Amino acid sequence: MENKSRVILFDELRGVSILSMLLYHLCYDLAVLFGVGGMQWFFSPAADFWQLCICGVFIFVAGACCSYSKNNLRRGLRLFILGMLFTVVTAVVMPDQLIVFGLLHFLGVAVLVSIPCRRAFARIKPSLGVAAGLVLFWLTYHVQSGWIGVSPTLSVQLPRLLYRTNWLCFLGFYNQDFASADFFPLLPYLFLFWAGLFSSRLKLPSCFYRSHCRPLAFLGKNSLWIYLFHQPVLYLVLWLIFA
Repeated sequence: MENKSRVILFDELRGVSILSMLLYHLCYDLAVLFGVGGMQWFFSPAADFWQLCICGVFIFVAGACCSYSKNNLRRGLRLFILGMLFTVVTAVVMPDQLIVFGLLHFLGVAVLVSIPCRRAFARIKPSLGVAAGLVLFWLTYHVQSGWIGVSPTLSVQLPRLLYRTNWLCFLGFYNQDFASADFFPLLPYLFLFWAGLFSSRLKLPSCFYRSHCRPLAFLGKNSLWIYLFHQPVLYLVLWLIFA
């Protein structure tokens, strides 16, 4: 599944998302941490959709990057360890904003889980893999609500036994006692990750491999470091303003 020609457009899309994420977290800090007035809109479905779009691009592109990585085992372990570092830091510094299984945890596990699937995925037509991943992501999007399907009326209810404990939260099964400031379980997001993985094997137009905006590509290639340090910087700046 290796592809030597890096899709620059993926980096630029990730660059757009990192800028959108900075703005989203700025709004989050203003609304949640500093209680600034006039931010009620941030708790609306539109803001939730905004967050989904940001993280959806990150997850899709991260899946695609599995085909470009020289060592997915090391990459997956590094992402998961960084995620656990976030858990420890938030538990000590901001326990009310504890991150249990956030984006970095998810990406690390998704990369590691995909390694043994490589040979099986190689037998699947890329376009079929992308389509199947997106459909399964859609069908399992409401696993956390207890069902899978097209809508609440056209769905299959999952056994309530799965939701009696929080030990399965990383899969998407948890009860009302569970809380995480950043949460991306394997279901449904693993299917979106796999859709991205299959997309890297598609024969794309040549424009996908050319740079259209170098600053965005630069941000995309360095998105991990920006993700790691942007929130402390934003919090410090806002604290200096509102302290």
